Amino acid sequence: MTRLLILFALFAFLCGQSFAAEQRPNILLIMVDDMGYSDLGCYGGEVRTPTLDALAAGGVRLARFYNCAQCCPSRASLMSGLYPHQAGVGDMNETGTANELWRRIGSPAYLGFKKEGVVTLPESLREAGYQTFMAGKWHLGQDETCWPGQRGFDRHFALIGGACEQFTGYRSWQKKGPITKFVLNGKKVEKLPPDFYTTASFTDHTLRFIEESDIARPWFGYLAYTAPHWPLQAHESDVAKYAETYRTGPDAIRQRRFERLKQIGLIPDSARLPQLDAEITDEARNAKKERNEQWMRQYAAMIDRVDQSLARIVETLHKRDQFDNTLILFLSDNGSDEVRGPLWGQVCNTPFRKFKVWVHDGGIASPFIAHWPAGIPASQRGKIVTGSAHIMDVFPTCLAAAAAKHPRTFAGHAAQPLEGTSLLPALRGELASMPMDRPLFWERMGNEAMRLGHWKLVRGYGPASANGGIATTGPRTGAWELYDTSTDPGETHDLAAQQSEKVASLVSQHEAWAKRVGVVPREQIVKHMQSNDKK
Repeated sequence: MTRLLILFALFAFLCGQSFAAEQRPNILLIMVDDMGYSDLGCYGGEVRTPTLDALAAGGVRLARFYNCAQCCPSRASLMSGLYPHQAGVGDMNETGTANELWRRIGSPAYLGFKKEGVVTLPESLREAGYQTFMAGKWHLGQDETCWPGQRGFDRHFALIGGACEQFTGYRSWQKKGPITKFVLNGKKVEKLPPDFYTTASFTDHTLRFIEESDIARPWFGYLAYTAPHWPLQAHESDVAKYAETYRTGPDAIRQRRFERLKQIGLIPDSARLPQLDAEITDEARNAKKERNEQWMRQYAAMIDRVDQSLARIVETLHKRDQFDNTLILFLSDNGSDEVRGPLWGQVCNTPFRKFKVWVHDGGIASPFIAHWPAGIPASQRGKIVTGSAHIMDVFPTCLAAAAAKHPRTFAGHAAQPLEGTSLLPALRGELASMPMDRPLFWERMGNEAMRLGHWKLVRGYGPASANGGIATTGPRTGAWELYDTSTDPGETHDLAAQQSEKVASLVSQHEAWAKRVGVVPREQIVKHMQSNDKK
């Protein structure tokens, strides 16, 4: 009798374990490229995004979600759960130690995405029994040892670099081949199909990976679109939808978005629209108006096509009866740039200041949507979560959803502990907001910032260029600014002079963080760059 009871208990335990494993969600992580905070309909924009709007209505949005201001650093943080410097991507170094400048500087924080001591999100989930796949832009190293298959993905179709011609796959701005570096499951792709389009191809591969996955095991998918990164190229049928949308000009569109953001509840009524930097010339504001408006239509059309593509994925998940238990996360890798001119760039980043690469909120604020009917209470649907979250938080969020652990050791090396924190308690309504007492830090090409509660400390390396771009060389001239973002999310009223003690306290914390993660002062990097130029 005792033996029978033991066998029954063991059987029940194993069944329970199997059941628990089966209930773990699939996870689909979707990232777009260079899209502004307010482009989506559910974030106040006029671009037609019914699929994402529906995911937001059935899920949760974050009001203040932050990335790392540019492609490589954001991707490194996303994949590692660390600040980008800790992961070896303090700057845009795709060639690692082969890059002479960064080799001479010598800091491991700038020598490329680390292989030892940094465990990636797919590596952690694969250890927990997940199937893993990715499609889209990788941008974490050109060498084969850095490709997705070597960093935890079972299957992948990846653009290894940062951009390409959208309809041909040629290197950016090139009208003839060869194509840029694409890799399919570890093998370099020599030829793309005649009907190639980046967004469609990345979606097709994602659908194939989902459809060919083992239904009995959970999967993790990473879909990294290049849209709406330049070159701005879209299907004419999509562009035609926006033929009249932007005729009223950037000021009217921006004001409309601003009011809509207030109505939605993403910004307070006290918010003010920031003005363009004084350094931006009238010539830059007024140059090539027709071309920039046309490029804005192309930009909107590229986002539109992403949304159409996500509708295909949602349909497939429904058909496979996996929609309710798939955690879908959507974000952007940085703010919009000024390629369409500073006025339209500012529109896309409404209600914030500046652009991609800056660490004022226009460069680092992203929409963030989380949808998981089986894991987020129905009472949370359509809610907006306040407080600050960071792209490095995605990693621990996925681990928490998967009931997985971050390994202490991996491939014979001690694993660096995660810096991020799980978003699940806030998404589920267990917390009223993201914790307000957690400091967050940034450094991007000498632009530096810190958030603590409602305070934002920030400085640029130097003044804006004539069209709003960043200063990356020369002496540092930017001074620290301080903003109360609870009433002034647009960073319009600098309180540094009135709050000198608060500035000093936050600067001290930022300096300690910079030392801890290995930031090399930009002034030193500039000196190395200048000595390089003299050779």
